[in-house]
Amino acid sequence: MGIVPKFSKADVEKRFNNFLRVIEKRQIERLQYLGEMCVSHARSIPKDVGFEDQTGNLRSSIGYVVFKNGVAVKDNYVNVLGGSEGVKAGKELAREKGAKYKDGFVLIVTAGMEYAVHVEAKGRDVLTSAESLATNELPKILNELKLNINRALN
Repeated sequence: MGIVPKFSKADVEKRFNNFLRVIEKRQIERLQYLGEMCVSHARSIPKDVGFEDQTGNLRSSIGYVVFKNGVAVKDNYVNVLGGSEGVKAGKELAREKGAKYKDGFVLIVTAGMEYAVHVEAKGRDVLTSAESLATNELPKILNELKLNINRALN
């Protein structure tokens, strides 16, 4: 007398695929969380070390997009002081950069106005400290995600 399973191969595949969907959702959430941290930090840099809004475009161009296999799945850009040109420039830059990553997940944080690099070159902080924040926080966030996945498997 052998053991007779009460499930089918399709049941196993369905459960496995559901598990993968949950992992993907958590990856997106973690990247979104990191994007929010970076953008919040960058938008709150005081003007004495950052820059002063004149048109609102530079601050409006600061945002992020999370991509899955080259497709945007989450973003955050906010119009500051009527800086709609900045929102558009930030999104366009992020989509241009993110579309190149056809495999996996990626977070793109931008200051999309073309003059952002010139502001940074003058020693002002537009995204530099936000990049440092991301560099420090990403390993922690990924480690937490791995721990959660391992707990779910055990």
